[in-house]
Amino acid sequence: MALNGFEGGQTPLHRRLPKRGFNNKIFRKDFKVVNLGRLQTALDGGKLKAEGTLDAAALVSSGVLRRCGDGVRLLAKGELRAAITIEVAGASKGAIAAVEKAGGRVILRAGPAEEGKPGDTASA
Repeated sequence: MALNGFEGGQTPLHRRLPKRGFNNKIFRKDFKVVNLGRLQTALDGGKLKAEGTLDAAALVSSGVLRRCGDGVRLLAKGELRAAITIEVAGASKGAIAAVEKAGGRVILRAGPAEEGKPGDTASA
């Protein structure tokens, strides 16, 4: 039985080939994605309430997300029928349009890593 990647003592192919490209694993942001259809399913199932502002903590406590990571991104897959106010780190144009069409509001805020960055001119 041969080991995976063992080539009889010669240098394996994956070590002979050059490593190419840029890999930014250390500083990459881990945004969690929520689709409009998933929000509507949670609203229909009674896990979420349409009153108040929905934020990452509310989505985690209701079971829509497992953890909030560096922020939540709202995408437009699915249909939203309820008027909700949701606070997210980012949203697609289609998602913003769909929420506003349903009578709701999207509040875009900076993620936890972006607040108070050096060179921020908003605080000056």
